[in-house]
Amino acid sequence: MTVKILDNEFWWFGNVMMGHMMPYSNKTEIKGSLTKGDGTDQFAPLALSSLGRYIHADAEFDYEIKNGEITLVGRGAESAKLYEGYENLKGAYLAAKDAHFPFCGKTPDLLFLEKPQYNTWIEFNVNQTQDEILAYAKSILDSGLPAGVLMIDNGWQENFGTFEFHARKIPDPKYMIDELHKMGFKVMLWVTPIIASADKLFMNLWKKGYLITNKDGKPCIRQWWDGFSAVLDFSNPDAEKWYCEQLDSLIERYGVDGFKFDAGDYSFYSDDDVTFGNVTAREQTKLFNLIGEKYPFNEFRAGWNCGGRAIVARLQDKTHSWDKTGLNMLIPHTIAQGLAGYAYCCPDMLGGGGESSIGRGKKLDDELFIRWAQANALMGMMQISFGFWRYFEKDTVDLILKSVKLHESVCDYCTSLALESAKTGEPIVRHLAYEFPGQGYEECTDMFMLGDKYLSAPIVTKGQFEREVRLPAGFKWKNDLGKIFEGGTVVKEKVPLERIAYYEKI
Repeated sequence: MTVKILDNEFWWFGNVMMGHMMPYSNKTEIKGSLTKGDGTDQFAPLALSSLGRYIHADAEFDYEIKNGEITLVGRGAESAKLYEGYENLKGAYLAAKDAHFPFCGKTPDLLFLEKPQYNTWIEFNVNQTQDEILAYAKSILDSGLPAGVLMIDNGWQENFGTFEFHARKIPDPKYMIDELHKMGFKVMLWVTPIIASADKLFMNLWKKGYLITNKDGKPCIRQWWDGFSAVLDFSNPDAEKWYCEQLDSLIERYGVDGFKFDAGDYSFYSDDDVTFGNVTAREQTKLFNLIGEKYPFNEFRAGWNCGGRAIVARLQDKTHSWDKTGLNMLIPHTIAQGLAGYAYCCPDMLGGGGESSIGRGKKLDDELFIRWAQANALMGMMQISFGFWRYFEKDTVDLILKSVKLHESVCDYCTSLALESAKTGEPIVRHLAYEFPGQGYEECTDMFMLGDKYLSAPIVTKGQFEREVRLPAGFKWKNDLGKIFEGGTVVKEKVPLERIAYYEKI
C-alpha cells in the first residue's frame, strides 16, 4: 500500500517508542516497524494525519517514508485502508477510535491518577526484603508525600513463574501487606508470562501444553534480560486460567491489590511458534494485555492493539539523561501513547527508570531530576521509584516536592479526564495540534496539553532558564504567576529552576 503525503500534512504512527521522530512529513525519510517494533512500548496498526486522514490495518505492518510517500509492507499491509475526510488530527483520531478501538467504558483504578505511584525497583533492584520495603514505604510518608499505589518489583518471588514470596527475603507477606495497607498504600506485585526453565514447575506446565513450543514440540527457551526461560501460551484457555488462578491466589491469601505485568514484548515470541490458538507474536502480547485488564490495579509496558482498554500503559524505562533516551523523549512518547489509543498512560519514573542509569552509586544530576519532575507534573500519572527525599539536598528535594504538589493539585481534573476518556476515548495528555488544529503546532515536541485546560511548557534542555511560548489563539491564558495573556501571542518567559511554567485556559 502506498499513500502520497500531502503538502503541509503530518503523520503519527502507532509506534510509541518512535514518538520523538514524529510527526512525519513529505520531507521525511525513515523506516519504521510495527511488526518487530522499535523499542518495547505500546503499538497499534494505525497512522493518523493532521489533515484528517488515517490508515488502519487488521494486523502489524512495516512502513517506509521516502520521496513524499508512505509505503506499507508486511502481513497487515494487505488489510490496510486509507480513510479520509475528517478535517484534522482530532477528527482522524476520533473516527479511527470509533471504527476500530472503541473505548470499553471502564478505567483502571482511579488511584493511579489521584495520587503519585511508587515502585521499589531503583531502590532495591531484585534484592528487596520485607524490612526494606516497609522502611521505604514509611520514608515516603515521612517525607510528606501521600500514600498511593506501591509496586513491589522483581525479586519478591521464589522464581519466575512461581507465584510465592521468597521465604528468606519476605518471611511474612501477609503481615507486610497488612502493614502497607495500614499506611494507606495499595500493593501491586511484579509478574511476567515467564517460566523458569530450571524450575520443577516447568516440566509440569510443558506436559499440560501451557508453554509455547517449537515445531518439534519442545518448549521455546527465550533469552531475555534475566536469563533464558520458557513462555506461557496464553492462546490456550487452560494456561490463561492457570495463570489467573495464581494471581487470584495472591489476592486471596495475602491481600495483594493488583499486578505490574512486565515482559510480554515481541522478542519473547516468534511468528514461527507453535501455539494452541495458532496466534502470531503480536497477538500473544494482546492476550497478555487482556488478562491484566481483569484487574483494576494493573500496569503494562508492552502493548499491542489494545487502544480503548482499561490498562495503565507505562513508557519504556528512560535513562537518567537529557538527550539520550531520557527527558527529551518524555513528552513526545507520552503524546504518542494517547494517539495510539492508550489514554491511561504513565510517563515512566521520575528521573528515568533505567536501573543502570540511576542510583547504584551513579552521581545524579539535580537539575535534570528537577526538570523531569516539572515536565511530569501536568501529566495524568506520576511514578516515583528513586527515593529522592533521602539522597538530594533539601533545596533540591523542596523543588521536586513542588512539582509533586502541583500534580496533586490537578488530580481531580485528571480523574475527570480519565472518566470522560472511558466514554469518548479522548487522550488525557494531548498534542497541541490535536487541541488547536490549523495553528501550526504539528512539529511542537516540548509542550503539551493536559485535557483542554492546561498547557504545560516545561524546560527539557540543560542550562536553559528562559523560553518562548506561543499561546494558542482564540482564548486567554493565565500563567503560573497569575499573569493573563491573549492567545495568539508569543510570550518570552524566564524559567529558573524554582519555576514550573504552565498556562491555564480561561
